[in-house]
Order: sequence, then C-alpha cells, then structure tokens
Amino acid sequence: MTATTSDAGAAPPLGKRQRQILTPEGVPLTVELADRGSRAAAFMLDLVFIILVLVAGGIALALLGGMLHIWAVVIGILGFFLLRVFYFPYAELRLRGATPGKRLLGLRVIDRNGRPLKPEAIVVRNLMREVEVFIPMTMLIFAGVTGFGDIANVLLVVWLGIFTLMPLFNRDGLRVGDMVAGTLVITAPKATLLPDLAGQGRSSVPVTAQTNLPREARYRFTPAQLDFYGVYELQTLEAVLRRADAGNLAARQEIARRIRTKIGWPDESQGPFEERGFDATAFLEAFYAAQRAQLERRMLFGKRRKDKHDRS
Repeated sequence: MTATTSDAGAAPPLGKRQRQILTPEGVPLTVELADRGSRAAAFMLDLVFIILVLVAGGIALALLGGMLHIWAVVIGILGFFLLRVFYFPYAELRLRGATPGKRLLGLRVIDRNGRPLKPEAIVVRNLMREVEVFIPMTMLIFAGVTGFGDIANVLLVVWLGIFTLMPLFNRDGLRVGDMVAGTLVITAPKATLLPDLAGQGRSSVPVTAQTNLPREARYRFTPAQLDFYGVYELQTLEAVLRRADAGNLAARQEIARRIRTKIGWPDESQGPFEERGFDATAFLEAFYAAQRAQLERRMLFGKRRKDKHDRS
C-alpha cells in the first residue's frame, strides 16, 4: 500500500501475522509470527532427528550384543524420554531460540515483551510440551499396559486434541507452553546489513553523521564501545532513523540515552553533555555510521556478529 502525502511519515500498517513489540531499549520492533504449518513442520523435523538418534543408539547397542528384548524396549523408552526432555530446551539454549528443525525452516523463539529470552522461559515452554503432547500420547500408545478403559482413552484423545489444536484458537497461534512462558515463535530471516543510508537519495535521514563534516567529529567511539551491538541492533537503529513520524524525536532521545549508558559515553573528552546542546539525532547517526563501518570491516575477515548476544 502506497502512503499518501499526509501520512508519508507514518508507520506502515501491520500485516496479518505481524506484531509490534517494544524492546528494553525503547525501540518498537515489528516481527512476523511463524505460521502454524511451519511450526508443526519444525516439530516433526525435530522428532525425526530424535528418532534417528534413537535408531543409531539402538544399532550401537545391538552391535554390543547379548541384550534381552525386554531390556531393549525399556532402554528405548527411557532414551526417548530423556532425549525429548533435554533435546528441545538444550537446542534452544545453545542455538539462541531455535532447535535444528526451527533453524532449517527459519523460525526462532523470542520473548513476547521484547526482553532477552531467559533460560527459565525456554525450560518452561518445553516442559509444557510433555503435558500438551507426550504424556497423553504415551498413555495412548501403551493403553494395553496401563489398563485404561475406553472412557479413559477417549478422555486422553480429547486432552491431546485440545492442547494440539490450541494454536488454532488464539490470534497469535500460541501453544499453552508459549502462553505460560511468555514467548512467541517468529520467522527469523537471515540478518544482513541493509543498504547504507548515505547511499540512498530518498533517505529521510540527514547525512551529516555519515560524511566527514565537523558535526560528526563531535561524536567519536572506541572499538570497545562499538562492540556492544551487532547486525540486528544496527538494523533496528536504522529503522528508527528512517522514521519521521510524530513522537520519533522523543524515541530517539530515549534510545540515545540507553546507548550512552550501555557503552559508557560521554565524558568531557568525548563530546558535549546534554546541557551543552546534546543532539540525539546527530549522536545516533554518528553511532550508526561508526558501528556499520566496524561491522563491515569485520565481515571482510569472516567475522559476522548477528546481535549483541553473539559473542562467537
């Protein structure tokens, strides 16, 4: 949809699967929710990986020989339980919110309030999967062993159906685990540096901090200060600088304040204090230009930092 002259500076309307969250830095960030089919496919892929590991382990045990059939079954059930309990939270902790299945399909778990994803949230959302899926499914599979009657089996099917279909009955497609843990599953396209603001004639951002004008010289940053953020934060900052809607000046001032606090800037040798005429927009432009240059230099040497949590 093309914006009219009167609303050219306004933010574009959100799509059906888009949501806006406010990060701790005070930046409104638009994310796109993963569709239900992609989430189900990612879950099935992860189950396949778990089963492949079990099969490989079973073959290894068989090669060792001398194992009774009943013990093979017991070890298989126990192995499946341990794998599924630890696989999902461990993978999401290690891969920053993505299991191998999610990563293959470009999905990622985030905090619903824009905060860093906490380990306890990952553990809770995945333990809830036991209640939602695996416990009723296990009881149904081993109904002959448990001795449950037909009524109990019907109740288990209803239980499984309610939890499995829960994403169909809420606007954000949330599992119960997501509701309890306060998480969202979003599409996570590969982060790349966007075209430089200075190279686009239609940019609404002044180029004063992207050139060698005296105004840029007021704001200088050390490599250590620029190392606090990565590509993701650079893109977020660029989105803020491109916005020209009402109220964006206050947002820029708050973001500039948070960045200054994070990187330990300023002192008298680095630039003017606010009472001396601190310009939040000029500061953010200079920080954007300096951080972009540092990230691009590192990419030339194969060092790509995805976001502020990426310390690899």
